[in-house]
Amino acid sequence: MTQPLRAVFRLPTWTDIRLASRLRFRRPGRRTRRVNRARDWFASVVCLGAGLTLGLSCLPSRPTDLSATVSLSDTQRASGTIAPAVFALRDSGAAVRFGNADLGPNGVIRVGFYDSLDPLLATATEPVSLPGDARLLWLLASPEERQSLRDKAAALVLAVSTGGRDILTSPEFAQYYRERFLDVFQGAIRSAWQTAQDRGTWRALIRSYEPILRDLNNRALRPILDRHFSGVPMAMLKANAIGFIDPFRDHPWNMQPVEDAVKAAVMEMRDRDLPEQAMMRLMEAPQTIDFLRVFQDELVRALAHDTALQGLVAEMAFDDRFLPYASDAIERANDLSRAAPRLLVSLHGSRELNLVASTVIRTIISGRQDRVVVYMNPAQLAQIASLDRAAVHRLERVESR
Repeated sequence: MTQPLRAVFRLPTWTDIRLASRLRFRRPGRRTRRVNRARDWFASVVCLGAGLTLGLSCLPSRPTDLSATVSLSDTQRASGTIAPAVFALRDSGAAVRFGNADLGPNGVIRVGFYDSLDPLLATATEPVSLPGDARLLWLLASPEERQSLRDKAAALVLAVSTGGRDILTSPEFAQYYRERFLDVFQGAIRSAWQTAQDRGTWRALIRSYEPILRDLNNRALRPILDRHFSGVPMAMLKANAIGFIDPFRDHPWNMQPVEDAVKAAVMEMRDRDLPEQAMMRLMEAPQTIDFLRVFQDELVRALAHDTALQGLVAEMAFDDRFLPYASDAIERANDLSRAAPRLLVSLHGSRELNLVASTVIRTIISGRQDRVVVYMNPAQLAQIASLDRAAVHRLERVESR
């Protein structure tokens, strides 16, 4: 082997190892990393914008650009704007994008269809406007999906009520929390009562009850008492005649006539519903409503601003001793939270994109009160109207000018 090759293939010496151990690999600096990260974000934004631009360019932007345009008028003159998407319902209940809409002058809604010869337009002949919020997802869901959500919500309510009852009757709550909660509620009730007295609502309530009770006594209660107690003195005299004749012996008083009169009077009051009528008149008095409103507002305000109550609730929420009582409610809540988006946001249980859900999300994010134009057949309209008649606005066709 020649001398140059020996130099290349020679074994490393101790000096070479020491020199290699002193080498430091230079990592990229912070400035370089920031530049790379900014470049990646810029490329992602450019790609996203290009995708959205290409997607929106595939849809007509104005109804006048479509093959057919009609003008509609809302019979109920709803406030707000109209969402640009127009949907039609298939026989299965699935909603498909069918055109565009915009709101013209004088509340006229112009609707343009993608294809005026589509057979779906011949069957879906009833145009309506529906609220563009979460109610739209519920109204356009299938009956099976709505029933499934009702069952899961009912199961959650039952589990929450059962779990709450078990927690409130548990020995852990009685030992660690009951007295503390009672102290908080008693303090709130005292504060609400003091506020009602300071504002004069309690005194006004008592003064308003006097004429009501006086009228009730004169019209109904006194005639009943007079009728049943008018013969009580003679009946008492007859029942206790022996005691008057023989004063040398101790005879107990016979109170049976008084008891019979009281029973008969109470029975007649119940038959004529006098207690219920008196309670209804007292509760319908304006002073009663004022007192209850002041008392309730002050009680809710005191409880809402009570830091002790907030601390107790937070302490109970993180107390592991209550987990066995709330396990069923937690499971039902998780089940409902998983099922609701899957049933409402998906397109009737499929994996296709639900354009109705995207319209609702956009309306909620924008903060507008948009309504959505939906075409359907009469049977579907009757079914949706049975769910929420106030949310369904019929649209009538008007002549375009």
